[in-house]
Amino acid sequence: MKSENLNQVQIILLVAQLLSERRFDELGEMARKDERVFDQLVQVSRDDNAMVSFFAAAALTKVGETAVEPLVESLQDRRYPVRQAAALALGEIGEPSAVEILVESLGDEHEVVRQAAAVSLGKIGAEEAVAPLLRAIGDDSEIVRKAVVDALGMIGDERALPELARVEAGDTEVVAKRAGEVIRQIREGGE
Repeated sequence: MKSENLNQVQIILLVAQLLSERRFDELGEMARKDERVFDQLVQVSRDDNAMVSFFAAAALTKVGETAVEPLVESLQDRRYPVRQAAALALGEIGEPSAVEILVESLGDEHEVVRQAAAVSLGKIGAEEAVAPLLRAIGDDSEIVRKAVVDALGMIGDERALPELARVEAGDTEVVAKRAGEVIRQIREGGE
């Protein structure tokens, strides 16, 4: 389907249809080629409906680097599902320029945003995020602590080993077990 000959109302309907059908690759490809589709996708990624926001963010990951700026802006949105979706999308894109804002998101008031930021920092593999992640390993939320441990494992930096050992010895069963796995993974060179 081509979007070039469509008017704005038809663009809105097309984006809605492709999102509802979860045709993210196709929608991302259209958004790369047609600025109107891209702009509509960015607008929808800030929707009040969390599922719609997540679907639009998933399509934006297919656009790539062009989507980074609007996703970074979405990390400032008042609605936490929009921030969560944006943080996850930035990790999927893997853009190093997003590291600073993702580090800031480790301090978000909502645990799901902090979790998403940690996961994305791990996916990006940002060594400069190791120190902030080590600070976040003391988060009150178990899901955030586990995400931080996972991120440290993805990055694979040996500087994390002492703190991971502390977590293995004294955190909840789930987080401690994962910390032990990550310690072994880092020591074995990421295998």
